[in-house]
Parts: sequence; structure tokens; C-alpha cells
Amino acid sequence: MAVTLLIHKLGPKGDGVHLSQRGRVYVDRALPGDSVEAEIHPDDDGVLRGDLVRVVQSSPHRVTAPCPNYGFCGGCTLQHAGEAFYRNWKLGIVRDALQKRGLKPKVWRDPVFLPGGNRRRATFAAFKKNNQVTLGYFRRRSHQVTDIASCLIADPAIMDLRARLTVGLAPILQEGKGADVFVQTVNGRFDMVITGPIGRKGVPDLQLREALTLLARQAGLDRISWRAGEKASLEAMIETSPLVAKFGSLDVALPPQAFLQPTKAGEMALVEAVMELLPQRGKFADLFSGCGTFTGPMLGHGSVDAYESVEPAIRALMKAKGPRVPRAFRRDLFRNPLRRDEANRYDAIVFDPPRAGAQEQVKALAAGKVPLLIGVSCNPATFARDARILVDGGYWLQSVKVVDQFTWSHHVELVASFTKRSK
Repeated sequence: MAVTLLIHKLGPKGDGVHLSQRGRVYVDRALPGDSVEAEIHPDDDGVLRGDLVRVVQSSPHRVTAPCPNYGFCGGCTLQHAGEAFYRNWKLGIVRDALQKRGLKPKVWRDPVFLPGGNRRRATFAAFKKNNQVTLGYFRRRSHQVTDIASCLIADPAIMDLRARLTVGLAPILQEGKGADVFVQTVNGRFDMVITGPIGRKGVPDLQLREALTLLARQAGLDRISWRAGEKASLEAMIETSPLVAKFGSLDVALPPQAFLQPTKAGEMALVEAVMELLPQRGKFADLFSGCGTFTGPMLGHGSVDAYESVEPAIRALMKAKGPRVPRAFRRDLFRNPLRRDEANRYDAIVFDPPRAGAQEQVKALAAGKVPLLIGVSCNPATFARDARILVDGGYWLQSVKVVDQFTWSHHVELVASFTKRSK
């Protein structure tokens, strides 16, 4: 039975929140000021959720969602929000995370908001039934795959490739079995990784390898890799030539499913924000370096030591080519963080951890005396936790810059600088 709810605020993941005597009710695709009819039910984790039936009275912040897939695709969460409200909310996510830890930067640098239509990586859910492949996204909070023929946030080249894959994957995927298909474009070339059972036996055989070769040729794929599951090792099945990314003056042959910033413009904005803070000359470290997104540009300012735990990424960086190359070290910075005495050798350190943050590493950095620390984060909550450790250890939080390349989502990134307080 549907009930009428007034939406009081927006939650951290973009859900509208109704504050009731029973607790908070989270309603997808509702905005503060909306009056909505929704069917309330407890989620698996006990959270009360409301399935939106209709909007009784619209919030002044509500607009018509521009995407034809909005009603059934689970990808974008905030296409129904006006631009001014959306931007303020994104900035508020970062401000609120810092305020909860008692933090306020000396300077808020001008934020960067990037448009959709240029996402260079996508993971499609694939399902084959009656030899027909559905290739799209899951419906929100559902395991049902929705066929998506167009996408306002993806690079058009990826969607053109997706159309070719719906036919080309039919001889490869197993009937009635789901799989994930990751696609990334690198300088106009395509890398694809299939995760899940393939072929008659669920693993590659001679017949399947021939089908993959045909798919690569017909769809214009430069590399196809496969793995049985998310935690299984990747096997490159087809590779016509290395896929090379340029980071600054550094050329890096990328491993399969290498991590790149989701958009080229986003990468450029983050790199520019870091480089504006970096001293003109010095000895630097790049922690959680990946394949070298920041390492390459940093080499233009001095020597760089790169540290990364993911073996394929650091191996690629070790083999990188350019007028100047970094020293690259494979190191698990969660279990074996850079020690204080090691960190103190550098004039500045850049750290860009995954969403979990860098708690153990920043504890060691906080005890040291590196003059400048530059943090890059895709999770304001874990960043604020780590920033609190640094501030308590004797650093000033000098500046924060918000970079939004995840258009219409609740994800947001930032670049921050910390300077050591003089005693």
C-alpha cells in the first residue's frame, strides 16, 4: 500500500530521505521538497526503503531527466536534479565529510564539474537466452539486466562497440549464464575483459579461441581477456599489439583491465590540480601509483619513486619508456606502509588510495616531517578520516579542490594539500 511522504533531505547516495517516527525512509529518485507516494518495505539490511509510485508535488529542484533509459536503468541516480542543486549537493558531500571530523581547509580551490558523454570505461552485464545476448546495466537494486542501446554518460565509441558485441558475443557466452563485459577505450583502441563462464565447458577451448579471434576482427577489439570470476587471474586471449597510455612524457603499455580515470578530462583535471601544488623541483614519491597517472607528469618536476601493490600495474610501470623514468616498487602500503624514515627522504608525497583510504599509511606520514603531502581521493568519508590523522599529527589542511567526473552519480573526487606545521 502506497503512503504519501514528504522528502526532507538527500542521502549520501542520492536517495531522498523522509524522516519518520519509525526512522529514516530512503526513496530512490526523490528530492528535498518532493511530496511522493511510495510503497515502504524493509531492505535486507533492515533499512526502510520506499519504492516511488508517483510524485504528488514536485520539489523546486526537480527537472525532467534527459535520458530515455532513466525509468529503468540503474546507472545514474540524479538526472532528475537541477544543475545548481546537483552541484551544491556534490560540494556538500565533501564539506559534510570534513565537518564531521572537525576539519576545514584554509582554501577551497575552484571546483571542476565535467559533462557526461565521455566515460571511457564501462562494465556491461551480459545474459544470453535463446542465443540472443542482452548487454546492458542492472536495474536499480535488481539482478535483472536491462538492454541499453544508448547512454548519456558513456563515450559514443563505447556504445557503438556495444552494438557490435551484442551479436559477436552470442557464440562465446553460455546459454542461460550471466557474465560481465568490461570495455575500455585507450587512445581510440579497445580493451575488453569477459568475466564468467564461456564456451561449452565454461573455459576457453580451441573452438572458443577461434570465435574470439573472429570477434576481435569483426568488432574492432585490440585485446580480449578472460577470467572465470572476479577474484580469478586474467588471461589475455587475443592481443594485436600493446595498448599504450601516455602519462606526461611516459609511455606505459597497459595490462588487461588496467585502471584509468573514468574520463580523460577527469584525469587531466586531477593531474592539473596535483601539479599546481607540486614544487617545481625535488624528490617525490607517488603512493598507490597504479600505472602512473600522476607518476608520469611528476617526472617533469624531478625524480619520482612509485609504490603500488597491484603486480600487473607496477610491472607495466617498471617497463615504461620516456625521457625520464621512475623507480617503481611493488609494495602493499596497507600492510607495509612507507615508514617515517623512508618518507622523510622526499620533498613531497602524493597519495591516491582506493576507496578504503590509506589509514595505516597516513599514520606513518603523520609522524614524519615531509614538507608537503598531496592527497587524491574518490571517497570523501575515508579521506576525512585520514585527513584527521594527518592534522592531529602536525599537518595543516591547506586546500581542497572538488573534481566531479562521475556525472549524475553520488561519487565525487577531490585533491587536497597538507603542509607540516613548524614547531
